[in-house]
Amino acid sequence: MKIKLVILFMMLTAVQFVPAQTSLDSLGAEELFRRARDLAFNSRRDSARVLLKLALQKSPDYADIRILLARTYAWDGRRNEARAELKTVLEAKPKYLDAYLAAVDVEMWDDKLADALILCNAGLRFNPNSEELLVKRVKIYRDMNKDVEALFTLSILEDLNRSNPNIVPLRESIKTKTLLNSISVSYAYDWFTTTRYDPRHQYTLQYSRVTPYGSAMMKVNSSRRFGNTGYQLEVEAYPKIVSGIYAYTEYAYSWTKNYPKHRFGLEPFFKLPESFEASVGTRFLFFSSSPVDIYTASVGYYYGDYWFSLRTYVTPGTVSLSRSLSFTVRQYFGGDGTYAFIKGGAGSSPDEDHYIDTSGTNINLLKSQSAGTGFQWVIDMTSTLDLSMDYKYEEVVPGFLVNNYSVSVGYKFKF
Repeated sequence: MKIKLVILFMMLTAVQFVPAQTSLDSLGAEELFRRARDLAFNSRRDSARVLLKLALQKSPDYADIRILLARTYAWDGRRNEARAELKTVLEAKPKYLDAYLAAVDVEMWDDKLADALILCNAGLRFNPNSEELLVKRVKIYRDMNKDVEALFTLSILEDLNRSNPNIVPLRESIKTKTLLNSISVSYAYDWFTTTRYDPRHQYTLQYSRVTPYGSAMMKVNSSRRFGNTGYQLEVEAYPKIVSGIYAYTEYAYSWTKNYPKHRFGLEPFFKLPESFEASVGTRFLFFSSSPVDIYTASVGYYYGDYWFSLRTYVTPGTVSLSRSLSFTVRQYFGGDGTYAFIKGGAGSSPDEDHYIDTSGTNINLLKSQSAGTGFQWVIDMTSTLDLSMDYKYEEVVPGFLVNNYSVSVGYKFKF
């Protein structure tokens, strides 16, 4: 009886599948392309690729189908597959503008600016009046810190079409790059669902400067919790080591409670193929009683307008091994640095100073589960606003867990 039911189910499935497959087979390459385009632009890229590959079987020389297939690969971070498809198009049609536009995008998204510039210049040799390629070349030169070349290309674009809507924002973005300094202030307020503990307050004043070797910043941190007020001086830098590798470095000093006396951080970041990034590093906290070594590692991945990050901290101890894990997702809006994010995690993190005990002489490796959301909004070329909200179920002191809510706000001014 069971065998008969299985056979009947397979027959019904086949009856449903065959007409659908037959329906697709009956469509021409143009109709398949149209349907695939609708799917691709509605975030159904896997389904779109099925139709695009079927369309290429019917019309293998249809360049626009292959270009859209390449773009879907690129949007999903599969850059090498995108390059292979675009290479096929350019070998068959070495002057085709849309192929160059897609190929330049792939290299720009992969931060391979030198390769993007080569492709852009090649496309402009065949399409010297392409405003789209000129816009891309301005952006490439700008991101390569070649402002003279960027402005020269912008003048060519202005000669072609003074009403091009990209001219003003591009010129402003080049001007913004000369704003190398910034001052920012932030405030965080934590409160509990028990009256046993007063709210926590955290203040930060920061000065930052962008240099040819990377960005650097100085901070003054202040916190008030459990009746103690503490202060900390902190210096951070993100030096560029070689192409594809940069580092996070940090030193902080405090002469008061709420913070360790000394704090060091070192973490190199490595750009990997297919839009991945990874890091491994350490945090070293020195208290009057004993030092604490903490090891950290992270993996990041860029997928279209999204960035995913997974980070862990491991703290060896004499009794047990403390671990924490956090996950963050950002969605970027436009290219100015505006984004929204969500995050979650479990375990205490040494990057959250409120896990220092009330005497400021040790770190409590406390239990914690957390979730949060927020955004960074680039208001204009000089102003940026940050806002976040968090919820934690955490140990305030060992063995006592409470609900904790937090709101933080920050403002940065560039000059």
